[in-house]
Amino acid sequence: MALLVGVSAGFGSGTAAADPTPSPKPPSNGSWWVQPAPKPGAAADTRQYFILEGRPGTTLQDGLAVSNYTDHPITYYVYGADGYNTPRDGQFALRDHGFAMTGVGAWVRTAFPTVTVPARTSTVVPISIAIPSDASPGDHVGGVSGMDTAVESVQQQGNVQVGIKRVVAARLYVHVDGPAVGGLTVTDLKVAGSASFPAYVSDSDGTVTATVTNSGNLLESPKAHLHATGIFGTLIDRTVQLPQILPGQSIDFSQVWKNLPPFEIGTLHLDVTDGTASPPVTSTAAVSVTLIPWLSLLVVAGVVLAVLAVLVFWRRRGIPLPARPRREPSKAAAP
Repeated sequence: MALLVGVSAGFGSGTAAADPTPSPKPPSNGSWWVQPAPKPGAAADTRQYFILEGRPGTTLQDGLAVSNYTDHPITYYVYGADGYNTPRDGQFALRDHGFAMTGVGAWVRTAFPTVTVPARTSTVVPISIAIPSDASPGDHVGGVSGMDTAVESVQQQGNVQVGIKRVVAARLYVHVDGPAVGGLTVTDLKVAGSASFPAYVSDSDGTVTATVTNSGNLLESPKAHLHATGIFGTLIDRTVQLPQILPGQSIDFSQVWKNLPPFEIGTLHLDVTDGTASPPVTSTAAVSVTLIPWLSLLVVAGVVLAVLAVLVFWRRRGIPLPARPRREPSKAAAP
């Protein structure tokens, strides 16, 4: 059997510890936590994330506070990680340790790659963020992660044993000076589903799907407005909050359309807008909607044809066909 290493991740937040002793109340993972370190000269810090800004070619200095709430020392890897939107639900996530970082995760430099934190102690690891001279302007998002070097547990997956290591991270937002461009793009808007059978008797649900892409260089926190009209009026009118979308990332939009009308012809619009941007950013897509209860119509047509066939059959059976007249042989004329 092979032993592979997986990770379980979380995100640090809250107030950084200001002295070697962490808060007596441990965080949700119950053993250790990371967060942005207090700024120099501050008795306490309320930063939940690293929010930094700089020009291309400059280096920013900060620190990561690693708090050990257990009764034994723990050794951690400290590293930068790229952020991304997960394909499944569009939520924020970080690349795993050992992944080739190509974004802001590659800009993070730590004073030392590993740190051993004594029991019930908080240690600050100095970090620097070296912004490349050719860095693109706009928002770059990732995290500064701490990973326990020890295997926390082992899970059996088929013939392979997977060792689980815990990772906790503090989000890192770096804004690089330069032209700021907001942008959203909606593509592949589709409606899946069909009328229930039998039509107008039972309900049927459909699904509206699309791809929403952040085509600008700023973070977008958009809302999606789904609106459809047809020959019988408004079919659907709904607004939902989408996850925050990182620059260059895409998320899958999916909404259930409850109680599809059995028969309708209309147009579906999806408007995606980030009203928090200045100016607001909007993208719109539309698709025609044609809902016809084909199965019900085919069944009705089949029943009608069957009834007609029966009527024709019984009519022909009740009225005999007319007999063919007999032709008398002609007599030859007398000479």
